[in-house]
Amino acid sequence: MTDSFELDSDESKGTSRISLASWVELLDPVSSTAQSYYLPRRYFSNATQKLKITKPRQKLARLKTTAQDLTPQIEEFKKRALGRLQALDKPLETLFFHNSSNLEKWFYPFTLFNIFAIGFIIGKYPEWFHVYYTAMLVLLMPVRYYTYYKTNSHYYMADLCYYVNLMCLLFIWVLPQSVHLYQTCFAFTFGTLCFAVITWRNSLVIHSVDKITSCFIHIMPPLTMYTIRYGIDEHLKIKRFPAASVLASEKWNLKYNIFWTSIYYLVWQSAYHYFITLRQSSKIKSGQRVTSFEYLTTHQFKNFWAVKLPDPWPMVCYILIQYCYQLGTMILCGIWFHHQKAAGAFLIFIYLCAARNGATYYIDHYGKKFEKEVTKLRMEVEDLQHQLDQKTS
Repeated sequence: MTDSFELDSDESKGTSRISLASWVELLDPVSSTAQSYYLPRRYFSNATQKLKITKPRQKLARLKTTAQDLTPQIEEFKKRALGRLQALDKPLETLFFHNSSNLEKWFYPFTLFNIFAIGFIIGKYPEWFHVYYTAMLVLLMPVRYYTYYKTNSHYYMADLCYYVNLMCLLFIWVLPQSVHLYQTCFAFTFGTLCFAVITWRNSLVIHSVDKITSCFIHIMPPLTMYTIRYGIDEHLKIKRFPAASVLASEKWNLKYNIFWTSIYYLVWQSAYHYFITLRQSSKIKSGQRVTSFEYLTTHQFKNFWAVKLPDPWPMVCYILIQYCYQLGTMILCGIWFHHQKAAGAFLIFIYLCAARNGATYYIDHYGKKFEKEVTKLRMEVEDLQHQLDQKTS
């Protein structure tokens, strides 16, 4: 039985021929510039008839027809959704930017309650702490994205600290049996994230949504890893987090963890520079968007010698320094991984650093602000007294 795609016996006759490029052109508009081979027209007519009677072809045609029929409804849905977002944006903008004092009054007791809840859950119900961490992350991240997006700072949310939080969620809810993912999360959280509290001066300003969120994304992941490592009973750990059990993670291998943290770091850096540095370079250079690299090179380290190098060497130096910083901060993770008291003392130290930064903020910001107001008032009183003395004389 011959195949329907076989050439018929009358091929040798002088049949007209058709260009293959005209068929490929349906898939690639630029293919007409390429040289083509020539095959008999009957070959393509038979192939076309066979494709037309197949079910995938019919389903594709139905989908195209349905999509064309639904186009007005889709456009109407887009308009309604956009209108609702614009209507919701006005009260949110007023709440977060124009009348933030009311929000801060409510966020102050909210922060105090959460500090109490963290200690209570770790001490009484440690097996539920990862749920609490996830719930708080789901609550705070949309607020962070909205406030950053309104100030053109949402590219900050592509930084390493947010990536590590996503890795922690991946381990907790998707791959709790992955040993290398668990130990990589432990290395990143007790390494980069904890030391970032000192480096970036995260402040425990309990009335500020922005500053508390920054503290949350740096302190809560290591607390979660600490609770999974030391707070949960071993039998429950084997069922819920098998990668964190003693059988699976008995020892901390530095070379093993350097390899895996480097792999995850490379994945993040590749995605970051492709989607942010390269694809959004015009917005970044024009000042429409702000990134960590742009902020550091234009503010804190604008006089650093590496910044003055020709492109792309400043970015290369930044990547290498950040990578070395990650490796340097994870060297001590072997101590936190094997000694509970040392890990607990280290987390207390990080928390106290954030609290001290918060106290410094309150004293410097509000104290200096009050001092400026008192100085301004004293100058106004002295000016009025001088004017009064002149009139009297």
